[in-house]
This record gives sequence, C-alpha cells and structure tokens, in this order.
Amino acid sequence: MAVSRKNLSAVAAAAAVLLLVVVVAEMASVGAADTCRHLSGAFHGLCTWDKHCAETCTTESSNNIGGVCDDTLPRCYCLSNC
Repeated sequence: MAVSRKNLSAVAAAAAVLLLVVVVAEMASVGAADTCRHLSGAFHGLCTWDKHCAETCTTESSNNIGGVCDDTLPRCYCLSNC
C-alpha cells in the first residue's frame, strides 16, 4: 500500500505539534524553582492574612522568600528555595 501525500502531511504535522509540546514543557520546567515550606516558629495564632505571614517569615530567616496561610486551622508556613 502506497503512502499518500495527505497521510504523510498529517504525520509530519502531528510530529511537529508533539515536538512543540515537548520543547515548551522543558522550557517551563527549567525556569521553575523548587519551593519548600515549613511551619513558622515565630508566627502565633490563626493565620488569616498571607501578607502578615510572609512578613513574619522573611523577618524570621533570611533564607525564607515568603509565607502562606494554609491548613484546616490556618497556620503560617514559610517558603524557601529547596
């Protein structure tokens, strides 16, 4: 069975799209830094405002890059680069 020009074009287009998806995914993963989080030792009480948590975390340690409120009973978690 001979391969038609139409089928060959469809295969080439599918391969190009797949290559594009792989390249974009790789570029996205290169720029993404791993972020670790740990419970703040300096924040007391329920965490209701991310900005207050982030300020406490960055004051707590120069390694911290921010903070977020998270959990069922909101607690302050500090963020740092892994």
